[in-house]
Amino acid sequence: DSFVVVCNVVSVDYLTQPETIFQEMYRVLRPGGIALMSFSNRCFPTKAVRLWLDADDIGRLTIVASYYYYSNRPWKDLLAMDLKNVATMKIPDRPSFGDMVKDPAAGFAWMN
Repeated sequence: DSFVVVCNVVSVDYLTQPETIFQEMYRVLRPGGIALMSFSNRCFPTKAVRLWLDADDIGRLTIVASYYYYSNRPWKDLLAMDLKNVATMKIPDRPSFGDMVKDPAAGFAWMN
């Protein structure tokens, strides 16, 4: 089976085997499909992985970006969005995924 969209809604912070999960997401996605990860600044501290609990918002963005990166799959067109005020935000030019991995502040500036 394959899917046009695979989504993980506010649960990425609980993944104990993210590499395997992201590899499987890629495997089941149809070409051009969408893998959607959404997360918030709230979680169940007793269930979230320690790395997540120790991170701030930009750190969490970096964690999710690293899950895509270290799944060793050719993900394309990665996009990070902060949805709290999208309608009123002036969004700067989007940095590439590589630029966000090298300089998470670039991703933070773009998403805020």
